Amino acid sequence: MEENEIYKKQPLILIVDDTVENLHVLGNVLKTENYKIAVATNGRQAIAVANDIRPDLILMDIMMPGMDGYETCKKLKNIPETSAIPLIFLTAKIDNEDIIKGFKVGAVDYITKPFNSYELKARVRTHIELKISRDLLQQKNEILEKLSITDGLTGLFNHRYIIDTLARLVDENKRYRQPLSIAIFDIDNFKRVNDKYGHLFGDEVLVKVASFIESTLRKTDMVGRYGGEEFLVLFVLTDLKGAVKSAKRIVDGVEKIKWEKKDLNVTVSGGVCEKTNEDISDLIKKADDLLYLAKEKGKNRIEY
Repeated sequence: MEENEIYKKQPLILIVDDTVENLHVLGNVLKTENYKIAVATNGRQAIAVANDIRPDLILMDIMMPGMDGYETCKKLKNIPETSAIPLIFLTAKIDNEDIIKGFKVGAVDYITKPFNSYELKARVRTHIELKISRDLLQQKNEILEKLSITDGLTGLFNHRYIIDTLARLVDENKRYRQPLSIAIFDIDNFKRVNDKYGHLFGDEVLVKVASFIESTLRKTDMVGRYGGEEFLVLFVLTDLKGAVKSAKRIVDGVEKIKWEKKDLNVTVSGGVCEKTNEDISDLIKKADDLLYLAKEKGKNRIEY
């Protein structure tokens, strides 16, 4: 969701109360502030509805038959999908112990009945604004995290991240003896493409080839930009036979890509290997040596 969409989104409030009249009164007060309203009449229903619609705020009575507000709040806070939803208790219980208990189970605020509509709207507005701020911060953190592991041109994982991931997979391979294969691909004669058509078009070639390689892989496999025009593919839980089959599909597919430059034919070469007893540096070197062998044997091919 874009930042401006977070601001424009109409906040959704879930009201939980076993008295229908209270639901109507609260709903009418809050609708004047342009909030969307959902309702539940007991704790179990509140948990189901909150998990389904993910409201921006929950207003909950404490004294309800069956599961009371305290227990409902505790359960909501123990569910990952609803744990971050702010919850305000709205109740006639005004003893200090009751208020303290409410905060201990995870409520962010406590409003006593009978409530003042201006106070209610002010507190709701405050917690809605805090929720929007948290959503924006989370979004920005997710963007920063993605930027830190992504190659800026191709959108693939960057060199550091793909190598770190390979290191983790190599460790897992040593521990669990599960198959792991890798491939290094290089765009053939890429310097000629840059020299003849310019670096901007060269970037277009990189992006299109990267996108094609990514599109051919299973969800469990990964590809990253290893170098200038080199790509490192990790075939997870895959033996050499399976990796070779996938690598051949990549080589054949890249050759069939259509370009606006009618005289252009882009191909890739690759080196494919399965991990046996190598550490990460030896495994990469083995794939790299096979890549150079594929180049020496005429390019547009793989060696394994």
